[in-house]
Amino acid sequence: MVKNSQENVFLGNEMISKKDGILHIDGYKIEEIAEKYGTPLYIMSETQIKNNFEKYTQAFNRYTEETGKEVIFSFAYKANTNLAITTLLNKMGCGADVVSSGELYIAKLSKVPSNKIVFNGNCKLVEEIKMGIETDIRAFNVDGISDLILINETAKEMGKIANVSFRVNPNVDPKTHPKISTGLKKNKFGLDIEDGTALKAIKMALEMENVNVVGIHCHIGSQLTQIDPFIEEANKLMEFIVSLSEEGIKMRDLNIGGGLGIPYDKNTKIPVQDDLAKAVIDTIMTYSDKIELPNLIIEPGRSIVGTSGILVGKTIHRKETKVANWIMIDAGMNDMMRPAIYEAYHEITPCTIREGTEEVLNIAGGLCESSDVFGKDRKIPTIQVGDYVAVLDVGAYGISMANNYNSRGKPAMVLTNENEISLIRERESLSDLIAKDRVPNHLL
Repeated sequence: MVKNSQENVFLGNEMISKKDGILHIDGYKIEEIAEKYGTPLYIMSETQIKNNFEKYTQAFNRYTEETGKEVIFSFAYKANTNLAITTLLNKMGCGADVVSSGELYIAKLSKVPSNKIVFNGNCKLVEEIKMGIETDIRAFNVDGISDLILINETAKEMGKIANVSFRVNPNVDPKTHPKISTGLKKNKFGLDIEDGTALKAIKMALEMENVNVVGIHCHIGSQLTQIDPFIEEANKLMEFIVSLSEEGIKMRDLNIGGGLGIPYDKNTKIPVQDDLAKAVIDTIMTYSDKIELPNLIIEPGRSIVGTSGILVGKTIHRKETKVANWIMIDAGMNDMMRPAIYEAYHEITPCTIREGTEEVLNIAGGLCESSDVFGKDRKIPTIQVGDYVAVLDVGAYGISMANNYNSRGKPAMVLTNENEISLIRERESLSDLIAKDRVPNHLL
């Protein structure tokens, strides 16, 4: 497979380029990758993932320099749990934010140090709590009083002590899609600061024998496109930590969650890691004369892997009606759910760009749902049967939300860098679809 030199940046992925009308990633022709590995196909740029993560470490290094405290990045595994991706991030020093025994299992396989693993979720199961305690994770982020009680009881049965932080709900509007807002009073997550529930839970924990109180946690939402909500969140959290210190309760860690967005379209200006770091650090530092500042934990997901991935499908049919021109590709909503469930916008482009041939097209999959549409009324270069089409910025919540609806196998995934292309997920076969099914004897 022949590499070509890079030309021009396409949206947030610095590794996607166009040369002589042909789309490339990490210098490789996307069409050639698709021909070799088949479609639907996820392509992830290792180079872009590294770039995105390094921007975080560089931006937040100032906090350690000025306070002497740790900054821990715990990648939100919900965004992408592919083992190659999580292993890559571990090698770069990134931890894990997990919400299930499956994600914790992957973190352990990725060799993530236990002191960089945090466990979130508003309905933790006993077996998940046991696994977290056995792994000696940095903290369970307690979501409610019953959650705290279950953690303590489970730890007592095991003869262990579990580290706990408290996920608080600060009632901050993240100004994002309502389905991915998590820090308002009406959301299901966290302990209310304002009505005293959070303080009550912490004081209960201090009386328990099998939990160790280590911090405060908060996550206000995903795909945040403004900095102000982060500032409001940091202020409310620090005010709460100061009030706790006045009662003699010291917190080792402050976990501000994640949520920084990415530029899904050309017209949306998104804050970058430097903007987030400056806002958060400046806010926290204003409290340095009141308390000893805590270690800082951040849970980025989308902003690390989102721009690094594309989904490639092959055009199977064109359908022209009186009201729309449809492009039918072999990727569908089972491969990438975001447009169907959030009406999320993703840039779409043919991998061979015929300049001067723009037309208005609808790009859809072949599933039995009207919501199986990647983009409507897109003015893009013409697409012909047999052309490859790329849906951009799908590295987060793409493969991790893929499913087998319509009995379709989940797609393959490859990882690119400047030296090679590696298969990091095999395409599911027909036999994979029924591998866990069982037919009772009376039906045989």
